[in-house]
Amino acid sequence: MQSESASSADILTIDTGMRGDKAITGAFIVRGEKTALVETGPKATIDNVLSGLAEADVESVDWIVVTHIHLDHAGAAGTLARRWPGVKVAVHELGAPHLTDPSKLWASARRIYGDAMEELWGGIDPVPRDRISVLSDGGVIDLGGRTLRAVETPGHARHHHALLDESTGALFAGDALGVRLPDVGINRPATPPPEFDFAQAVGSIKRIRDLDAQSVWLTHFGPSDRGTNPVTPAEACDEAIESLSRWDDWVRAGLRRSREPEAVTRFVVERSREALESSLGPSEVDRLELTTSYSMNVSGYMRAIDKIDKAEGP
Repeated sequence: MQSESASSADILTIDTGMRGDKAITGAFIVRGEKTALVETGPKATIDNVLSGLAEADVESVDWIVVTHIHLDHAGAAGTLARRWPGVKVAVHELGAPHLTDPSKLWASARRIYGDAMEELWGGIDPVPRDRISVLSDGGVIDLGGRTLRAVETPGHARHHHALLDESTGALFAGDALGVRLPDVGINRPATPPPEFDFAQAVGSIKRIRDLDAQSVWLTHFGPSDRGTNPVTPAEACDEAIESLSRWDDWVRAGLRRSREPEAVTRFVVERSREALESSLGPSEVDRLELTTSYSMNVSGYMRAIDKIDKAEGP
């Protein structure tokens, strides 16, 4: 766990250690008169989150706030809610039903991860309905002395919010800006099916940029102005748009050669690794590729492109 400067109002980053990998997926402690945990990680890494909280002398929190309901962001919400009977769980209105009854969420993930589900995610417990606080665009969580405001940011998923700490200008981006590891310093998109939408994703990034945040904190992983090749919030947004656009070009080029997902994925892997290896060493390339799956990213693009093609007709 690392403590940040006073300019970030003592935001603390907990490394969830997902899959045993360091500095890939984070959760954040935000303290006012009340304490919020932003993101939970999956249930499989809950011990790491609890250890991080204990290291920060936090015995319980008042709020769990998730940017969206994907398992690496909200998978432990129900388990933590059981541990802390007074905690409220704040979530996008479209995601709330899937935290109170996660059966469809779990079944959807199982179609992708199959037999690896338990090892990766560790199960998922429902959040009691009366503990859910539904967030809409502009909704505010008052921590006493500081507030978190929900910012509608679809594209990665329809049920996605960024969260702006209005007292410091720190913005928790979830997956809206993709992935940027501090020891790699290059953006990689996160474009999973079934809800990825390229135009919405770019629009959400532009909205974040227009907020003029003082810092942006990515769940994968941490503030953009730390580590290798640090960037400002505006630069992080520009990078994310460039990365999304580059992958869109690669997928479309792959589709001109083949409609088979495996063939398109192989084409994108080749283009991506060529680009990465021109500026990164093998270890950095390998670490970046731990964060998002080529096949899932390509599948998200292909599904989105197919929707556009069907809407436009012959």
